[in-house]
Amino acid sequence: MLLKWTKKLSALPLCQRPETCVDDYMVNAAAISDDGSRVVGGTYYQNYVSTSRRRVDGRYGVYGFSTPQPGTLLFKHEYDGDKGIYAVAISGDGTVAAGGGLLTKGKFNPFRPKRGVLLAFDAANGNTLLDTSDLPDRVNAVALSRNGGVLAAVAETGLFVFLRAASGLFSNPPNVVDLAGYCETVAVHPSGTWLAAADQKGNVYVIAIAGGVVGAPATWTALEPEDPSRPLSFKVPVKFHSIAVSRTSDALAVGGPDVVYLLTRASMTGATPGPVARYSSFDGTSKHNVRCVAIADAGSFVIAVANDTNMGANKGRLIKLSRSGAKLTEDWVAALDHPPNSTSVDSSGTRIVVADGYPNRTPGAFYLFNNLGVKLGTQVTVDMNWPVQVSANGSGIVGGGDDNSLLFFTP
Repeated sequence: MLLKWTKKLSALPLCQRPETCVDDYMVNAAAISDDGSRVVGGTYYQNYVSTSRRRVDGRYGVYGFSTPQPGTLLFKHEYDGDKGIYAVAISGDGTVAAGGGLLTKGKFNPFRPKRGVLLAFDAANGNTLLDTSDLPDRVNAVALSRNGGVLAAVAETGLFVFLRAASGLFSNPPNVVDLAGYCETVAVHPSGTWLAAADQKGNVYVIAIAGGVVGAPATWTALEPEDPSRPLSFKVPVKFHSIAVSRTSDALAVGGPDVVYLLTRASMTGATPGPVARYSSFDGTSKHNVRCVAIADAGSFVIAVANDTNMGANKGRLIKLSRSGAKLTEDWVAALDHPPNSTSVDSSGTRIVVADGYPNRTPGAFYLFNNLGVKLGTQVTVDMNWPVQVSANGSGIVGGGDDNSLLFFTP
């Protein structure tokens, strides 16, 4: 795992006189094209307990680069707002980039209403394909089909689906799907023929797209014991954090606090919707808070990262899961040095990446593993890292850190 270049995304200091602080913009989101030739990142700011700057206003942006060293800026789009860009995506073919987050929030400025922002660009030159700031809350996740024809975003309890017209621009207003609970994860199948989302009330949604029509969602609700250590505890909806779809099959994986489910489009659209296999990270003594899931191309295995209380308050685990009947079983578990935040796997299923670190102003790391659980490389960073993604062909890795850095690696 070789670090090829690092870019500080914002040249404008977050802290300026007369305010004195050491805080900086955070790269909360990063994505890479299938061939590893282009990457995109966005700047954000969260006023954690450990930060000295309480205000969240700043000049935020979405930035695109070509990856050959030293990394060439293809475009940047900056704007004045609150908190900034929380999620980004780039189409598999590298032609379209998107970013979404928070534009204004009344809590910090009572004269500006809460409003989310979603932007899309031609990834080669930054020409604007979509610019909307009338979403009801922060955009928590964005996803694109491989050719950039379908763009999905989630904000609060709304799923917004934009289809790209013959003009090259995305249609607006979008198709809107009302969700039952607060949502922070969405995935679009590379084919653009379906997408999936999951919310904080345990609902998984699968939605078909055909002939320019966004269909009604097929829905399943996951219920799990409130406390796995108490067998008589009643069941409550799973608060899902992450969803991932297979690139070359109809499989999808979804993860919540202590569970991971494997589903398929068929299992979601049949007479009795539900998963085909389940995994619990609860080991009888400790809960493990699954933060992110990824799935192999053919759905042959699932990767999950989770906090690990057994390894100490500042540790984590990477888990590879394979299906055995109605169960997802552990193939192996690898230790991480800090609480993990994201993971990704390439098309061949041989390169697995992880980003970790928490809390703010403490070191984090990026990792590269093979599919046997052997650690192939580690890059230690000065601050925590949220996003990491490996390209489909395995040639490149992009990550983002809370020190305003976008990083590009080769395996």
